[in-house]
Amino acid sequence: MRLKTVLFSLMAASLIFSSCKKDIACTEEYRYITITVQGEPLDAFYTIRDCNADTIRYVYDSLIGHQTYVVLADNYQPEIRNKTEHFSFKGFINNSLVVDEPFVIKANDCHIEYVSGNTTVQL
Repeated sequence: MRLKTVLFSLMAASLIFSSCKKDIACTEEYRYITITVQGEPLDAFYTIRDCNADTIRYVYDSLIGHQTYVVLADNYQPEIRNKTEHFSFKGFINNSLVVDEPFVIKANDCHIEYVSGNTTVQL
C-alpha cells in the first residue's frame, strides 16, 4: 500500500511541475546593432521606429568603434518584445541628411536581434 501511495505522489508531483511555465534565463550581455559610416564623421544621428515615428537617440561612443554608430540597443527591447519591426537610421553632416538606411530588427524575451540592413555605408 505504501508503494502505491509513493508512486501516486510522485506521478502527481511530476504532472504539477511539468505543467508549470518555464522561466526564461537571459544572458547578461547587452546587445547593440550598429552601422559603420566610412568617410566624414557624422555630426548627428538617430533612429526612427517606422510604425510610430518614435525617435531613438544614442550618444556617440567611440569605444564601440571608429565611426560606428548605435542603431538600436537592448534598452529598446521591451518596446518590440516578440515582434519584428522596421527602423530607419538617419545620419547628418552640417544639418544635411547623408545616411538614410532601413533596418529590420526583432526582439525576443531577452534581447534585440539584427535581421537586415546595411551595417556599413560609404559616404
